[in-house]
Amino acid sequence: MVSRYVSSRRVVSKTAAAAVYIIIVMTSMAVAFPFFWMIANSIKTKEEIWAAPPQLFPAVPQWSNYVDALSDGIFFQYMGNSMYVSAILTVIVLFNSAMFAYAITQIRFRGRGILFLLIMMTYIMPSASTYVPCYVILARLNLIDTHLGYIVSCAASVFNIFFFRQTFLQINRSIIEAARIDGAGHWTILWKIMAPMSTSAFATLGILSFIDNYNSYLWPSLIIKTRAKYFVSLGLRAFFSGQGAYGIKWGSIMAACCVVILPLLLIFAFGERRIALGLTSDSAIKE
Repeated sequence: MVSRYVSSRRVVSKTAAAAVYIIIVMTSMAVAFPFFWMIANSIKTKEEIWAAPPQLFPAVPQWSNYVDALSDGIFFQYMGNSMYVSAILTVIVLFNSAMFAYAITQIRFRGRGILFLLIMMTYIMPSASTYVPCYVILARLNLIDTHLGYIVSCAASVFNIFFFRQTFLQINRSIIEAARIDGAGHWTILWKIMAPMSTSAFATLGILSFIDNYNSYLWPSLIIKTRAKYFVSLGLRAFFSGQGAYGIKWGSIMAACCVVILPLLLIFAFGERRIALGLTSDSAIKE
């Protein structure tokens, strides 16, 4: 009887594992299919893209679609604008978010809890509700249609502050107290002790911040007007706007999309483990 029970348990366990494996594979295929379809369409003719029934692969790969999309070089300029603005914003946001989280967690002052509550309350506000006042402020500062205006308006992140706060609370306070006894100031404690112990959090938020700013569309479309200053999201919109030949060249549009997401795929490929570690594990010593 015992052997039958153990055997039946093993069968159930293997069946459950197989079911989970099948679900994971099917989900992964469903998520990956749009990327595959985009890549496949980037080397098809317009007729093959709209053929019925749809064709998974082109009869003859049309690599000229990439030449059409990138020959004038303007898209590389859009990518450069997005990448350097995203990199600057990532550094700024990590810097000020870490300092704010340090003040909230390590410096005792009256109203500290209320201040953090007010900050978190702004997180539930729709971002679109801040566009009008932000636009007015940038207009009065003559920062409309400038990358500096976009950087200034996006130089803070409530999510990053919350994430750093939760990370810093995991650090054993005895380590910080020992550093204070040795004469370390706030700057030293933050950047020489707490930051090295929170590298996973910095890496995770850095990658997520870069991707978020690189993909940003709505706010840049409101304040960036000059074509030479476009980000990649605005450049793709210009492809779909119907101006010129690109409005009907779907193969070239898909080719441009493939090129646009390449930097993000590379960043995610190199930072995947950091993201998983930063989201699932304590980033510091806690006893």
